Amino acid sequence: MTFESLPPATDLELLRTDIDRQADLLADSIPTLRADARRAATAIGSAFPRIYLVGCGDSLNAGMATQLLWERLTGVPVEAIAAMSFSRYAVETATPGSLVVTLSQSGTVQRVVEAVRVARQRGLVTLVLTGKPDSPLGHEPADVTMPFAFPKLGFVPGTTSYAVALAANLELAAAFSRDQRAAESVRDEVDGLPDLISASRNVAWSIAETHAPVFEKSSPVLVLGSGPNLATACFTARKFFEVPQLLTIAQETEEYAHDEFSIVNEAFRVLLYAPADRGLGRSLEIATRLRQLGTHVAVVTDASLQAAFSASANVIYPMPSVSADLAPVTYALPSQVLAYLLGKHLGGSYYHTADPVHALIGDAQIYDSEISIHLQPSESAARP
Repeated sequence: MTFESLPPATDLELLRTDIDRQADLLADSIPTLRADARRAATAIGSAFPRIYLVGCGDSLNAGMATQLLWERLTGVPVEAIAAMSFSRYAVETATPGSLVVTLSQSGTVQRVVEAVRVARQRGLVTLVLTGKPDSPLGHEPADVTMPFAFPKLGFVPGTTSYAVALAANLELAAAFSRDQRAAESVRDEVDGLPDLISASRNVAWSIAETHAPVFEKSSPVLVLGSGPNLATACFTARKFFEVPQLLTIAQETEEYAHDEFSIVNEAFRVLLYAPADRGLGRSLEIATRLRQLGTHVAVVTDASLQAAFSASANVIYPMPSVSADLAPVTYALPSQVLAYLLGKHLGGSYYHTADPVHALIGDAQIYDSEISIHLQPSESAARP
């Protein structure tokens, strides 16, 4: 990349547009995702000893957020794993006949392409998910390629694309389910997602506008979540990196007590994801301890739990009631809105591209790869 071909300037209003269109775009996408997921499951069957959900960044988090649902519905071990960890390490011990589900919205992330290739070399079953069928990943030989229509707005970090990736995983888990009654229950919940997203967006805007001003560029941020919402914590940290460039730590709620506790003080801004699930009791305890440290604590929780957190939280996002399986979809809305507002409040640029060095390195480190030299597509065109 040359300085003449740097990415376009940051347009924060494009990010807001992406957030605002989320419910409508998802409503349009669900019928196609459902039909394509069923076709994929029919094409490759469902008798797998193990399933890997492979991706990078937001795509990895989509797998993390749905891993337990996949496991519950399919009845087999499921692992959400980073593409490099899979392709360079885990593939060597992968159980023969396992299913490898790879996801990249852009279809250009080379580590994900590599994961498909090495999986096929090992004789594993491959399912490719991409928002761009005319991309390196879309063209990569696989047992099934499931494209999904995603009209990207332009140079903007992923927000709505994450909701679509989560919905695709939910639909695939239902399609591969061994329990059809449970699968239909998940589909019924997915059908209600657009309305839930609209309601969650409204909550997020109303609270985040008063929450964003407590952040400073120098404020370290700690984001906590457990179970499926550890993925939400990781997603949140990424949005804070990508837009306002805040120093942010994402951690599992319990592990914070063993790790970051030693460095957290009143300078920290904390965002705790605490849905009404089995981790709630521990989240309440952790919130209390964080306030004792003098931190500013914001909690994203079920609206029915506002009173429970009133003594420990400075800010509460009272979210519409939703099942644990779908909470990562709606609970991601506050982080998206906050990222936009923090960009306006503190400045920053998408992926720090206002800095020429970051702009030059950013795409190259993701999209350029040794695999284009050492492992050509023809080598993996036929499974052994």
